[in-house]
Amino acid sequence: MRNATPILFLVFVTPCVEFLTGSSSVIAAVTVPSAAFTFFLLTWPSYAFPVLLIREALVVWRKGLSSLLALGISYGALNEGLLAKTYFVVNPTSPSLGGGVGHWLGLNWPWVTGITLFHMLVSISVPVVLSFLIFPESRQRRLLSDRAVRWCVVPILVEVLGILTIQSIFSPTVRALLPVILIPTGILLFGVWLARRLPVPDSTRVLTGRFARATYLVPTGVGFFILTFVPILSFFPLPFVPDGSLSAWFFQLGPSAGVIATVYPLGFAYLALRFFSHYSLSDRQLLALVTGVMLVPLTNALAVHDVLQGDWAAAFVYIGAIVVALRRIRAAETTPRAPKPNVSRPSSPTLLEKADESPAG
Repeated sequence: MRNATPILFLVFVTPCVEFLTGSSSVIAAVTVPSAAFTFFLLTWPSYAFPVLLIREALVVWRKGLSSLLALGISYGALNEGLLAKTYFVVNPTSPSLGGGVGHWLGLNWPWVTGITLFHMLVSISVPVVLSFLIFPESRQRRLLSDRAVRWCVVPILVEVLGILTIQSIFSPTVRALLPVILIPTGILLFGVWLARRLPVPDSTRVLTGRFARATYLVPTGVGFFILTFVPILSFFPLPFVPDGSLSAWFFQLGPSAGVIATVYPLGFAYLALRFFSHYSLSDRQLLALVTGVMLVPLTNALAVHDVLQGDWAAAFVYIGAIVVALRRIRAAETTPRAPKPNVSRPSSPTLLEKADESPAG
């Protein structure tokens, strides 16, 4: 029962990204039978079970934030490549989405890169980091037994294989695309392999000086989000920028824009993986980065303000989680700590260990 609260947090907050981005509607999910079936039997499990497995993998493998990002890449391939299959069916015709530029082997490669990295950051890394900050006592504790882990894997496999089988029977297009299903499968396996190999940063490698402050890390998170997702920002528009203008400008580069839009966001993902493999961050620094990354989606949701869609409700769920995490951090900083016993410890604490066990930035 002591694990129930962090589990419920993850399975409730993680699917909220669907409402935050307008991909699903709250009202439709509770009033329209077909939408309710799609959300509660297909969409919600596709977030809830994977995020629990990813969180458990971090604990068992004793890995850090870089491995979390890598597993987020695997989730993006699972969600968009094997389940929703937007890797294949998103064929934008508007100038803000490239007019179809970047399609090869039946895949929209700029979308493959962009949406996979979006899931890496917003769908997976943000809720998992917030859960560690809000429930610090559970960071190094498994929430699921081995048997529960197996029960989490089963519905994912059933959903993937069931959807693929039904679609291949009734859709000639999906049957024709069956060979390239190996591409998202390969991305998924690559993310898991990378997560296992990425190192945990040494506790002595910390941020110092002005760049260790939240006032610098929040805008860093915002800038990282905008620069990484320029090719697909028309899906997550900025309220203070004309809708899709950044994406439209980008794709004016011509056919080469498809290659550039596919490759250059990977450079930012590489920098993020390298950064979190080398530096150990405090809880405040982690929360500042999470806040910065979420500012664009949250600002967009609050600006749209579609009550029936549920974007405001989802935005306040994330905002509330950030506020609670900040209060937990402040409470931990003001609580007197008992002297620690003089026992040998590994020199490289992980994301799962409390920030006060390593030097603060």
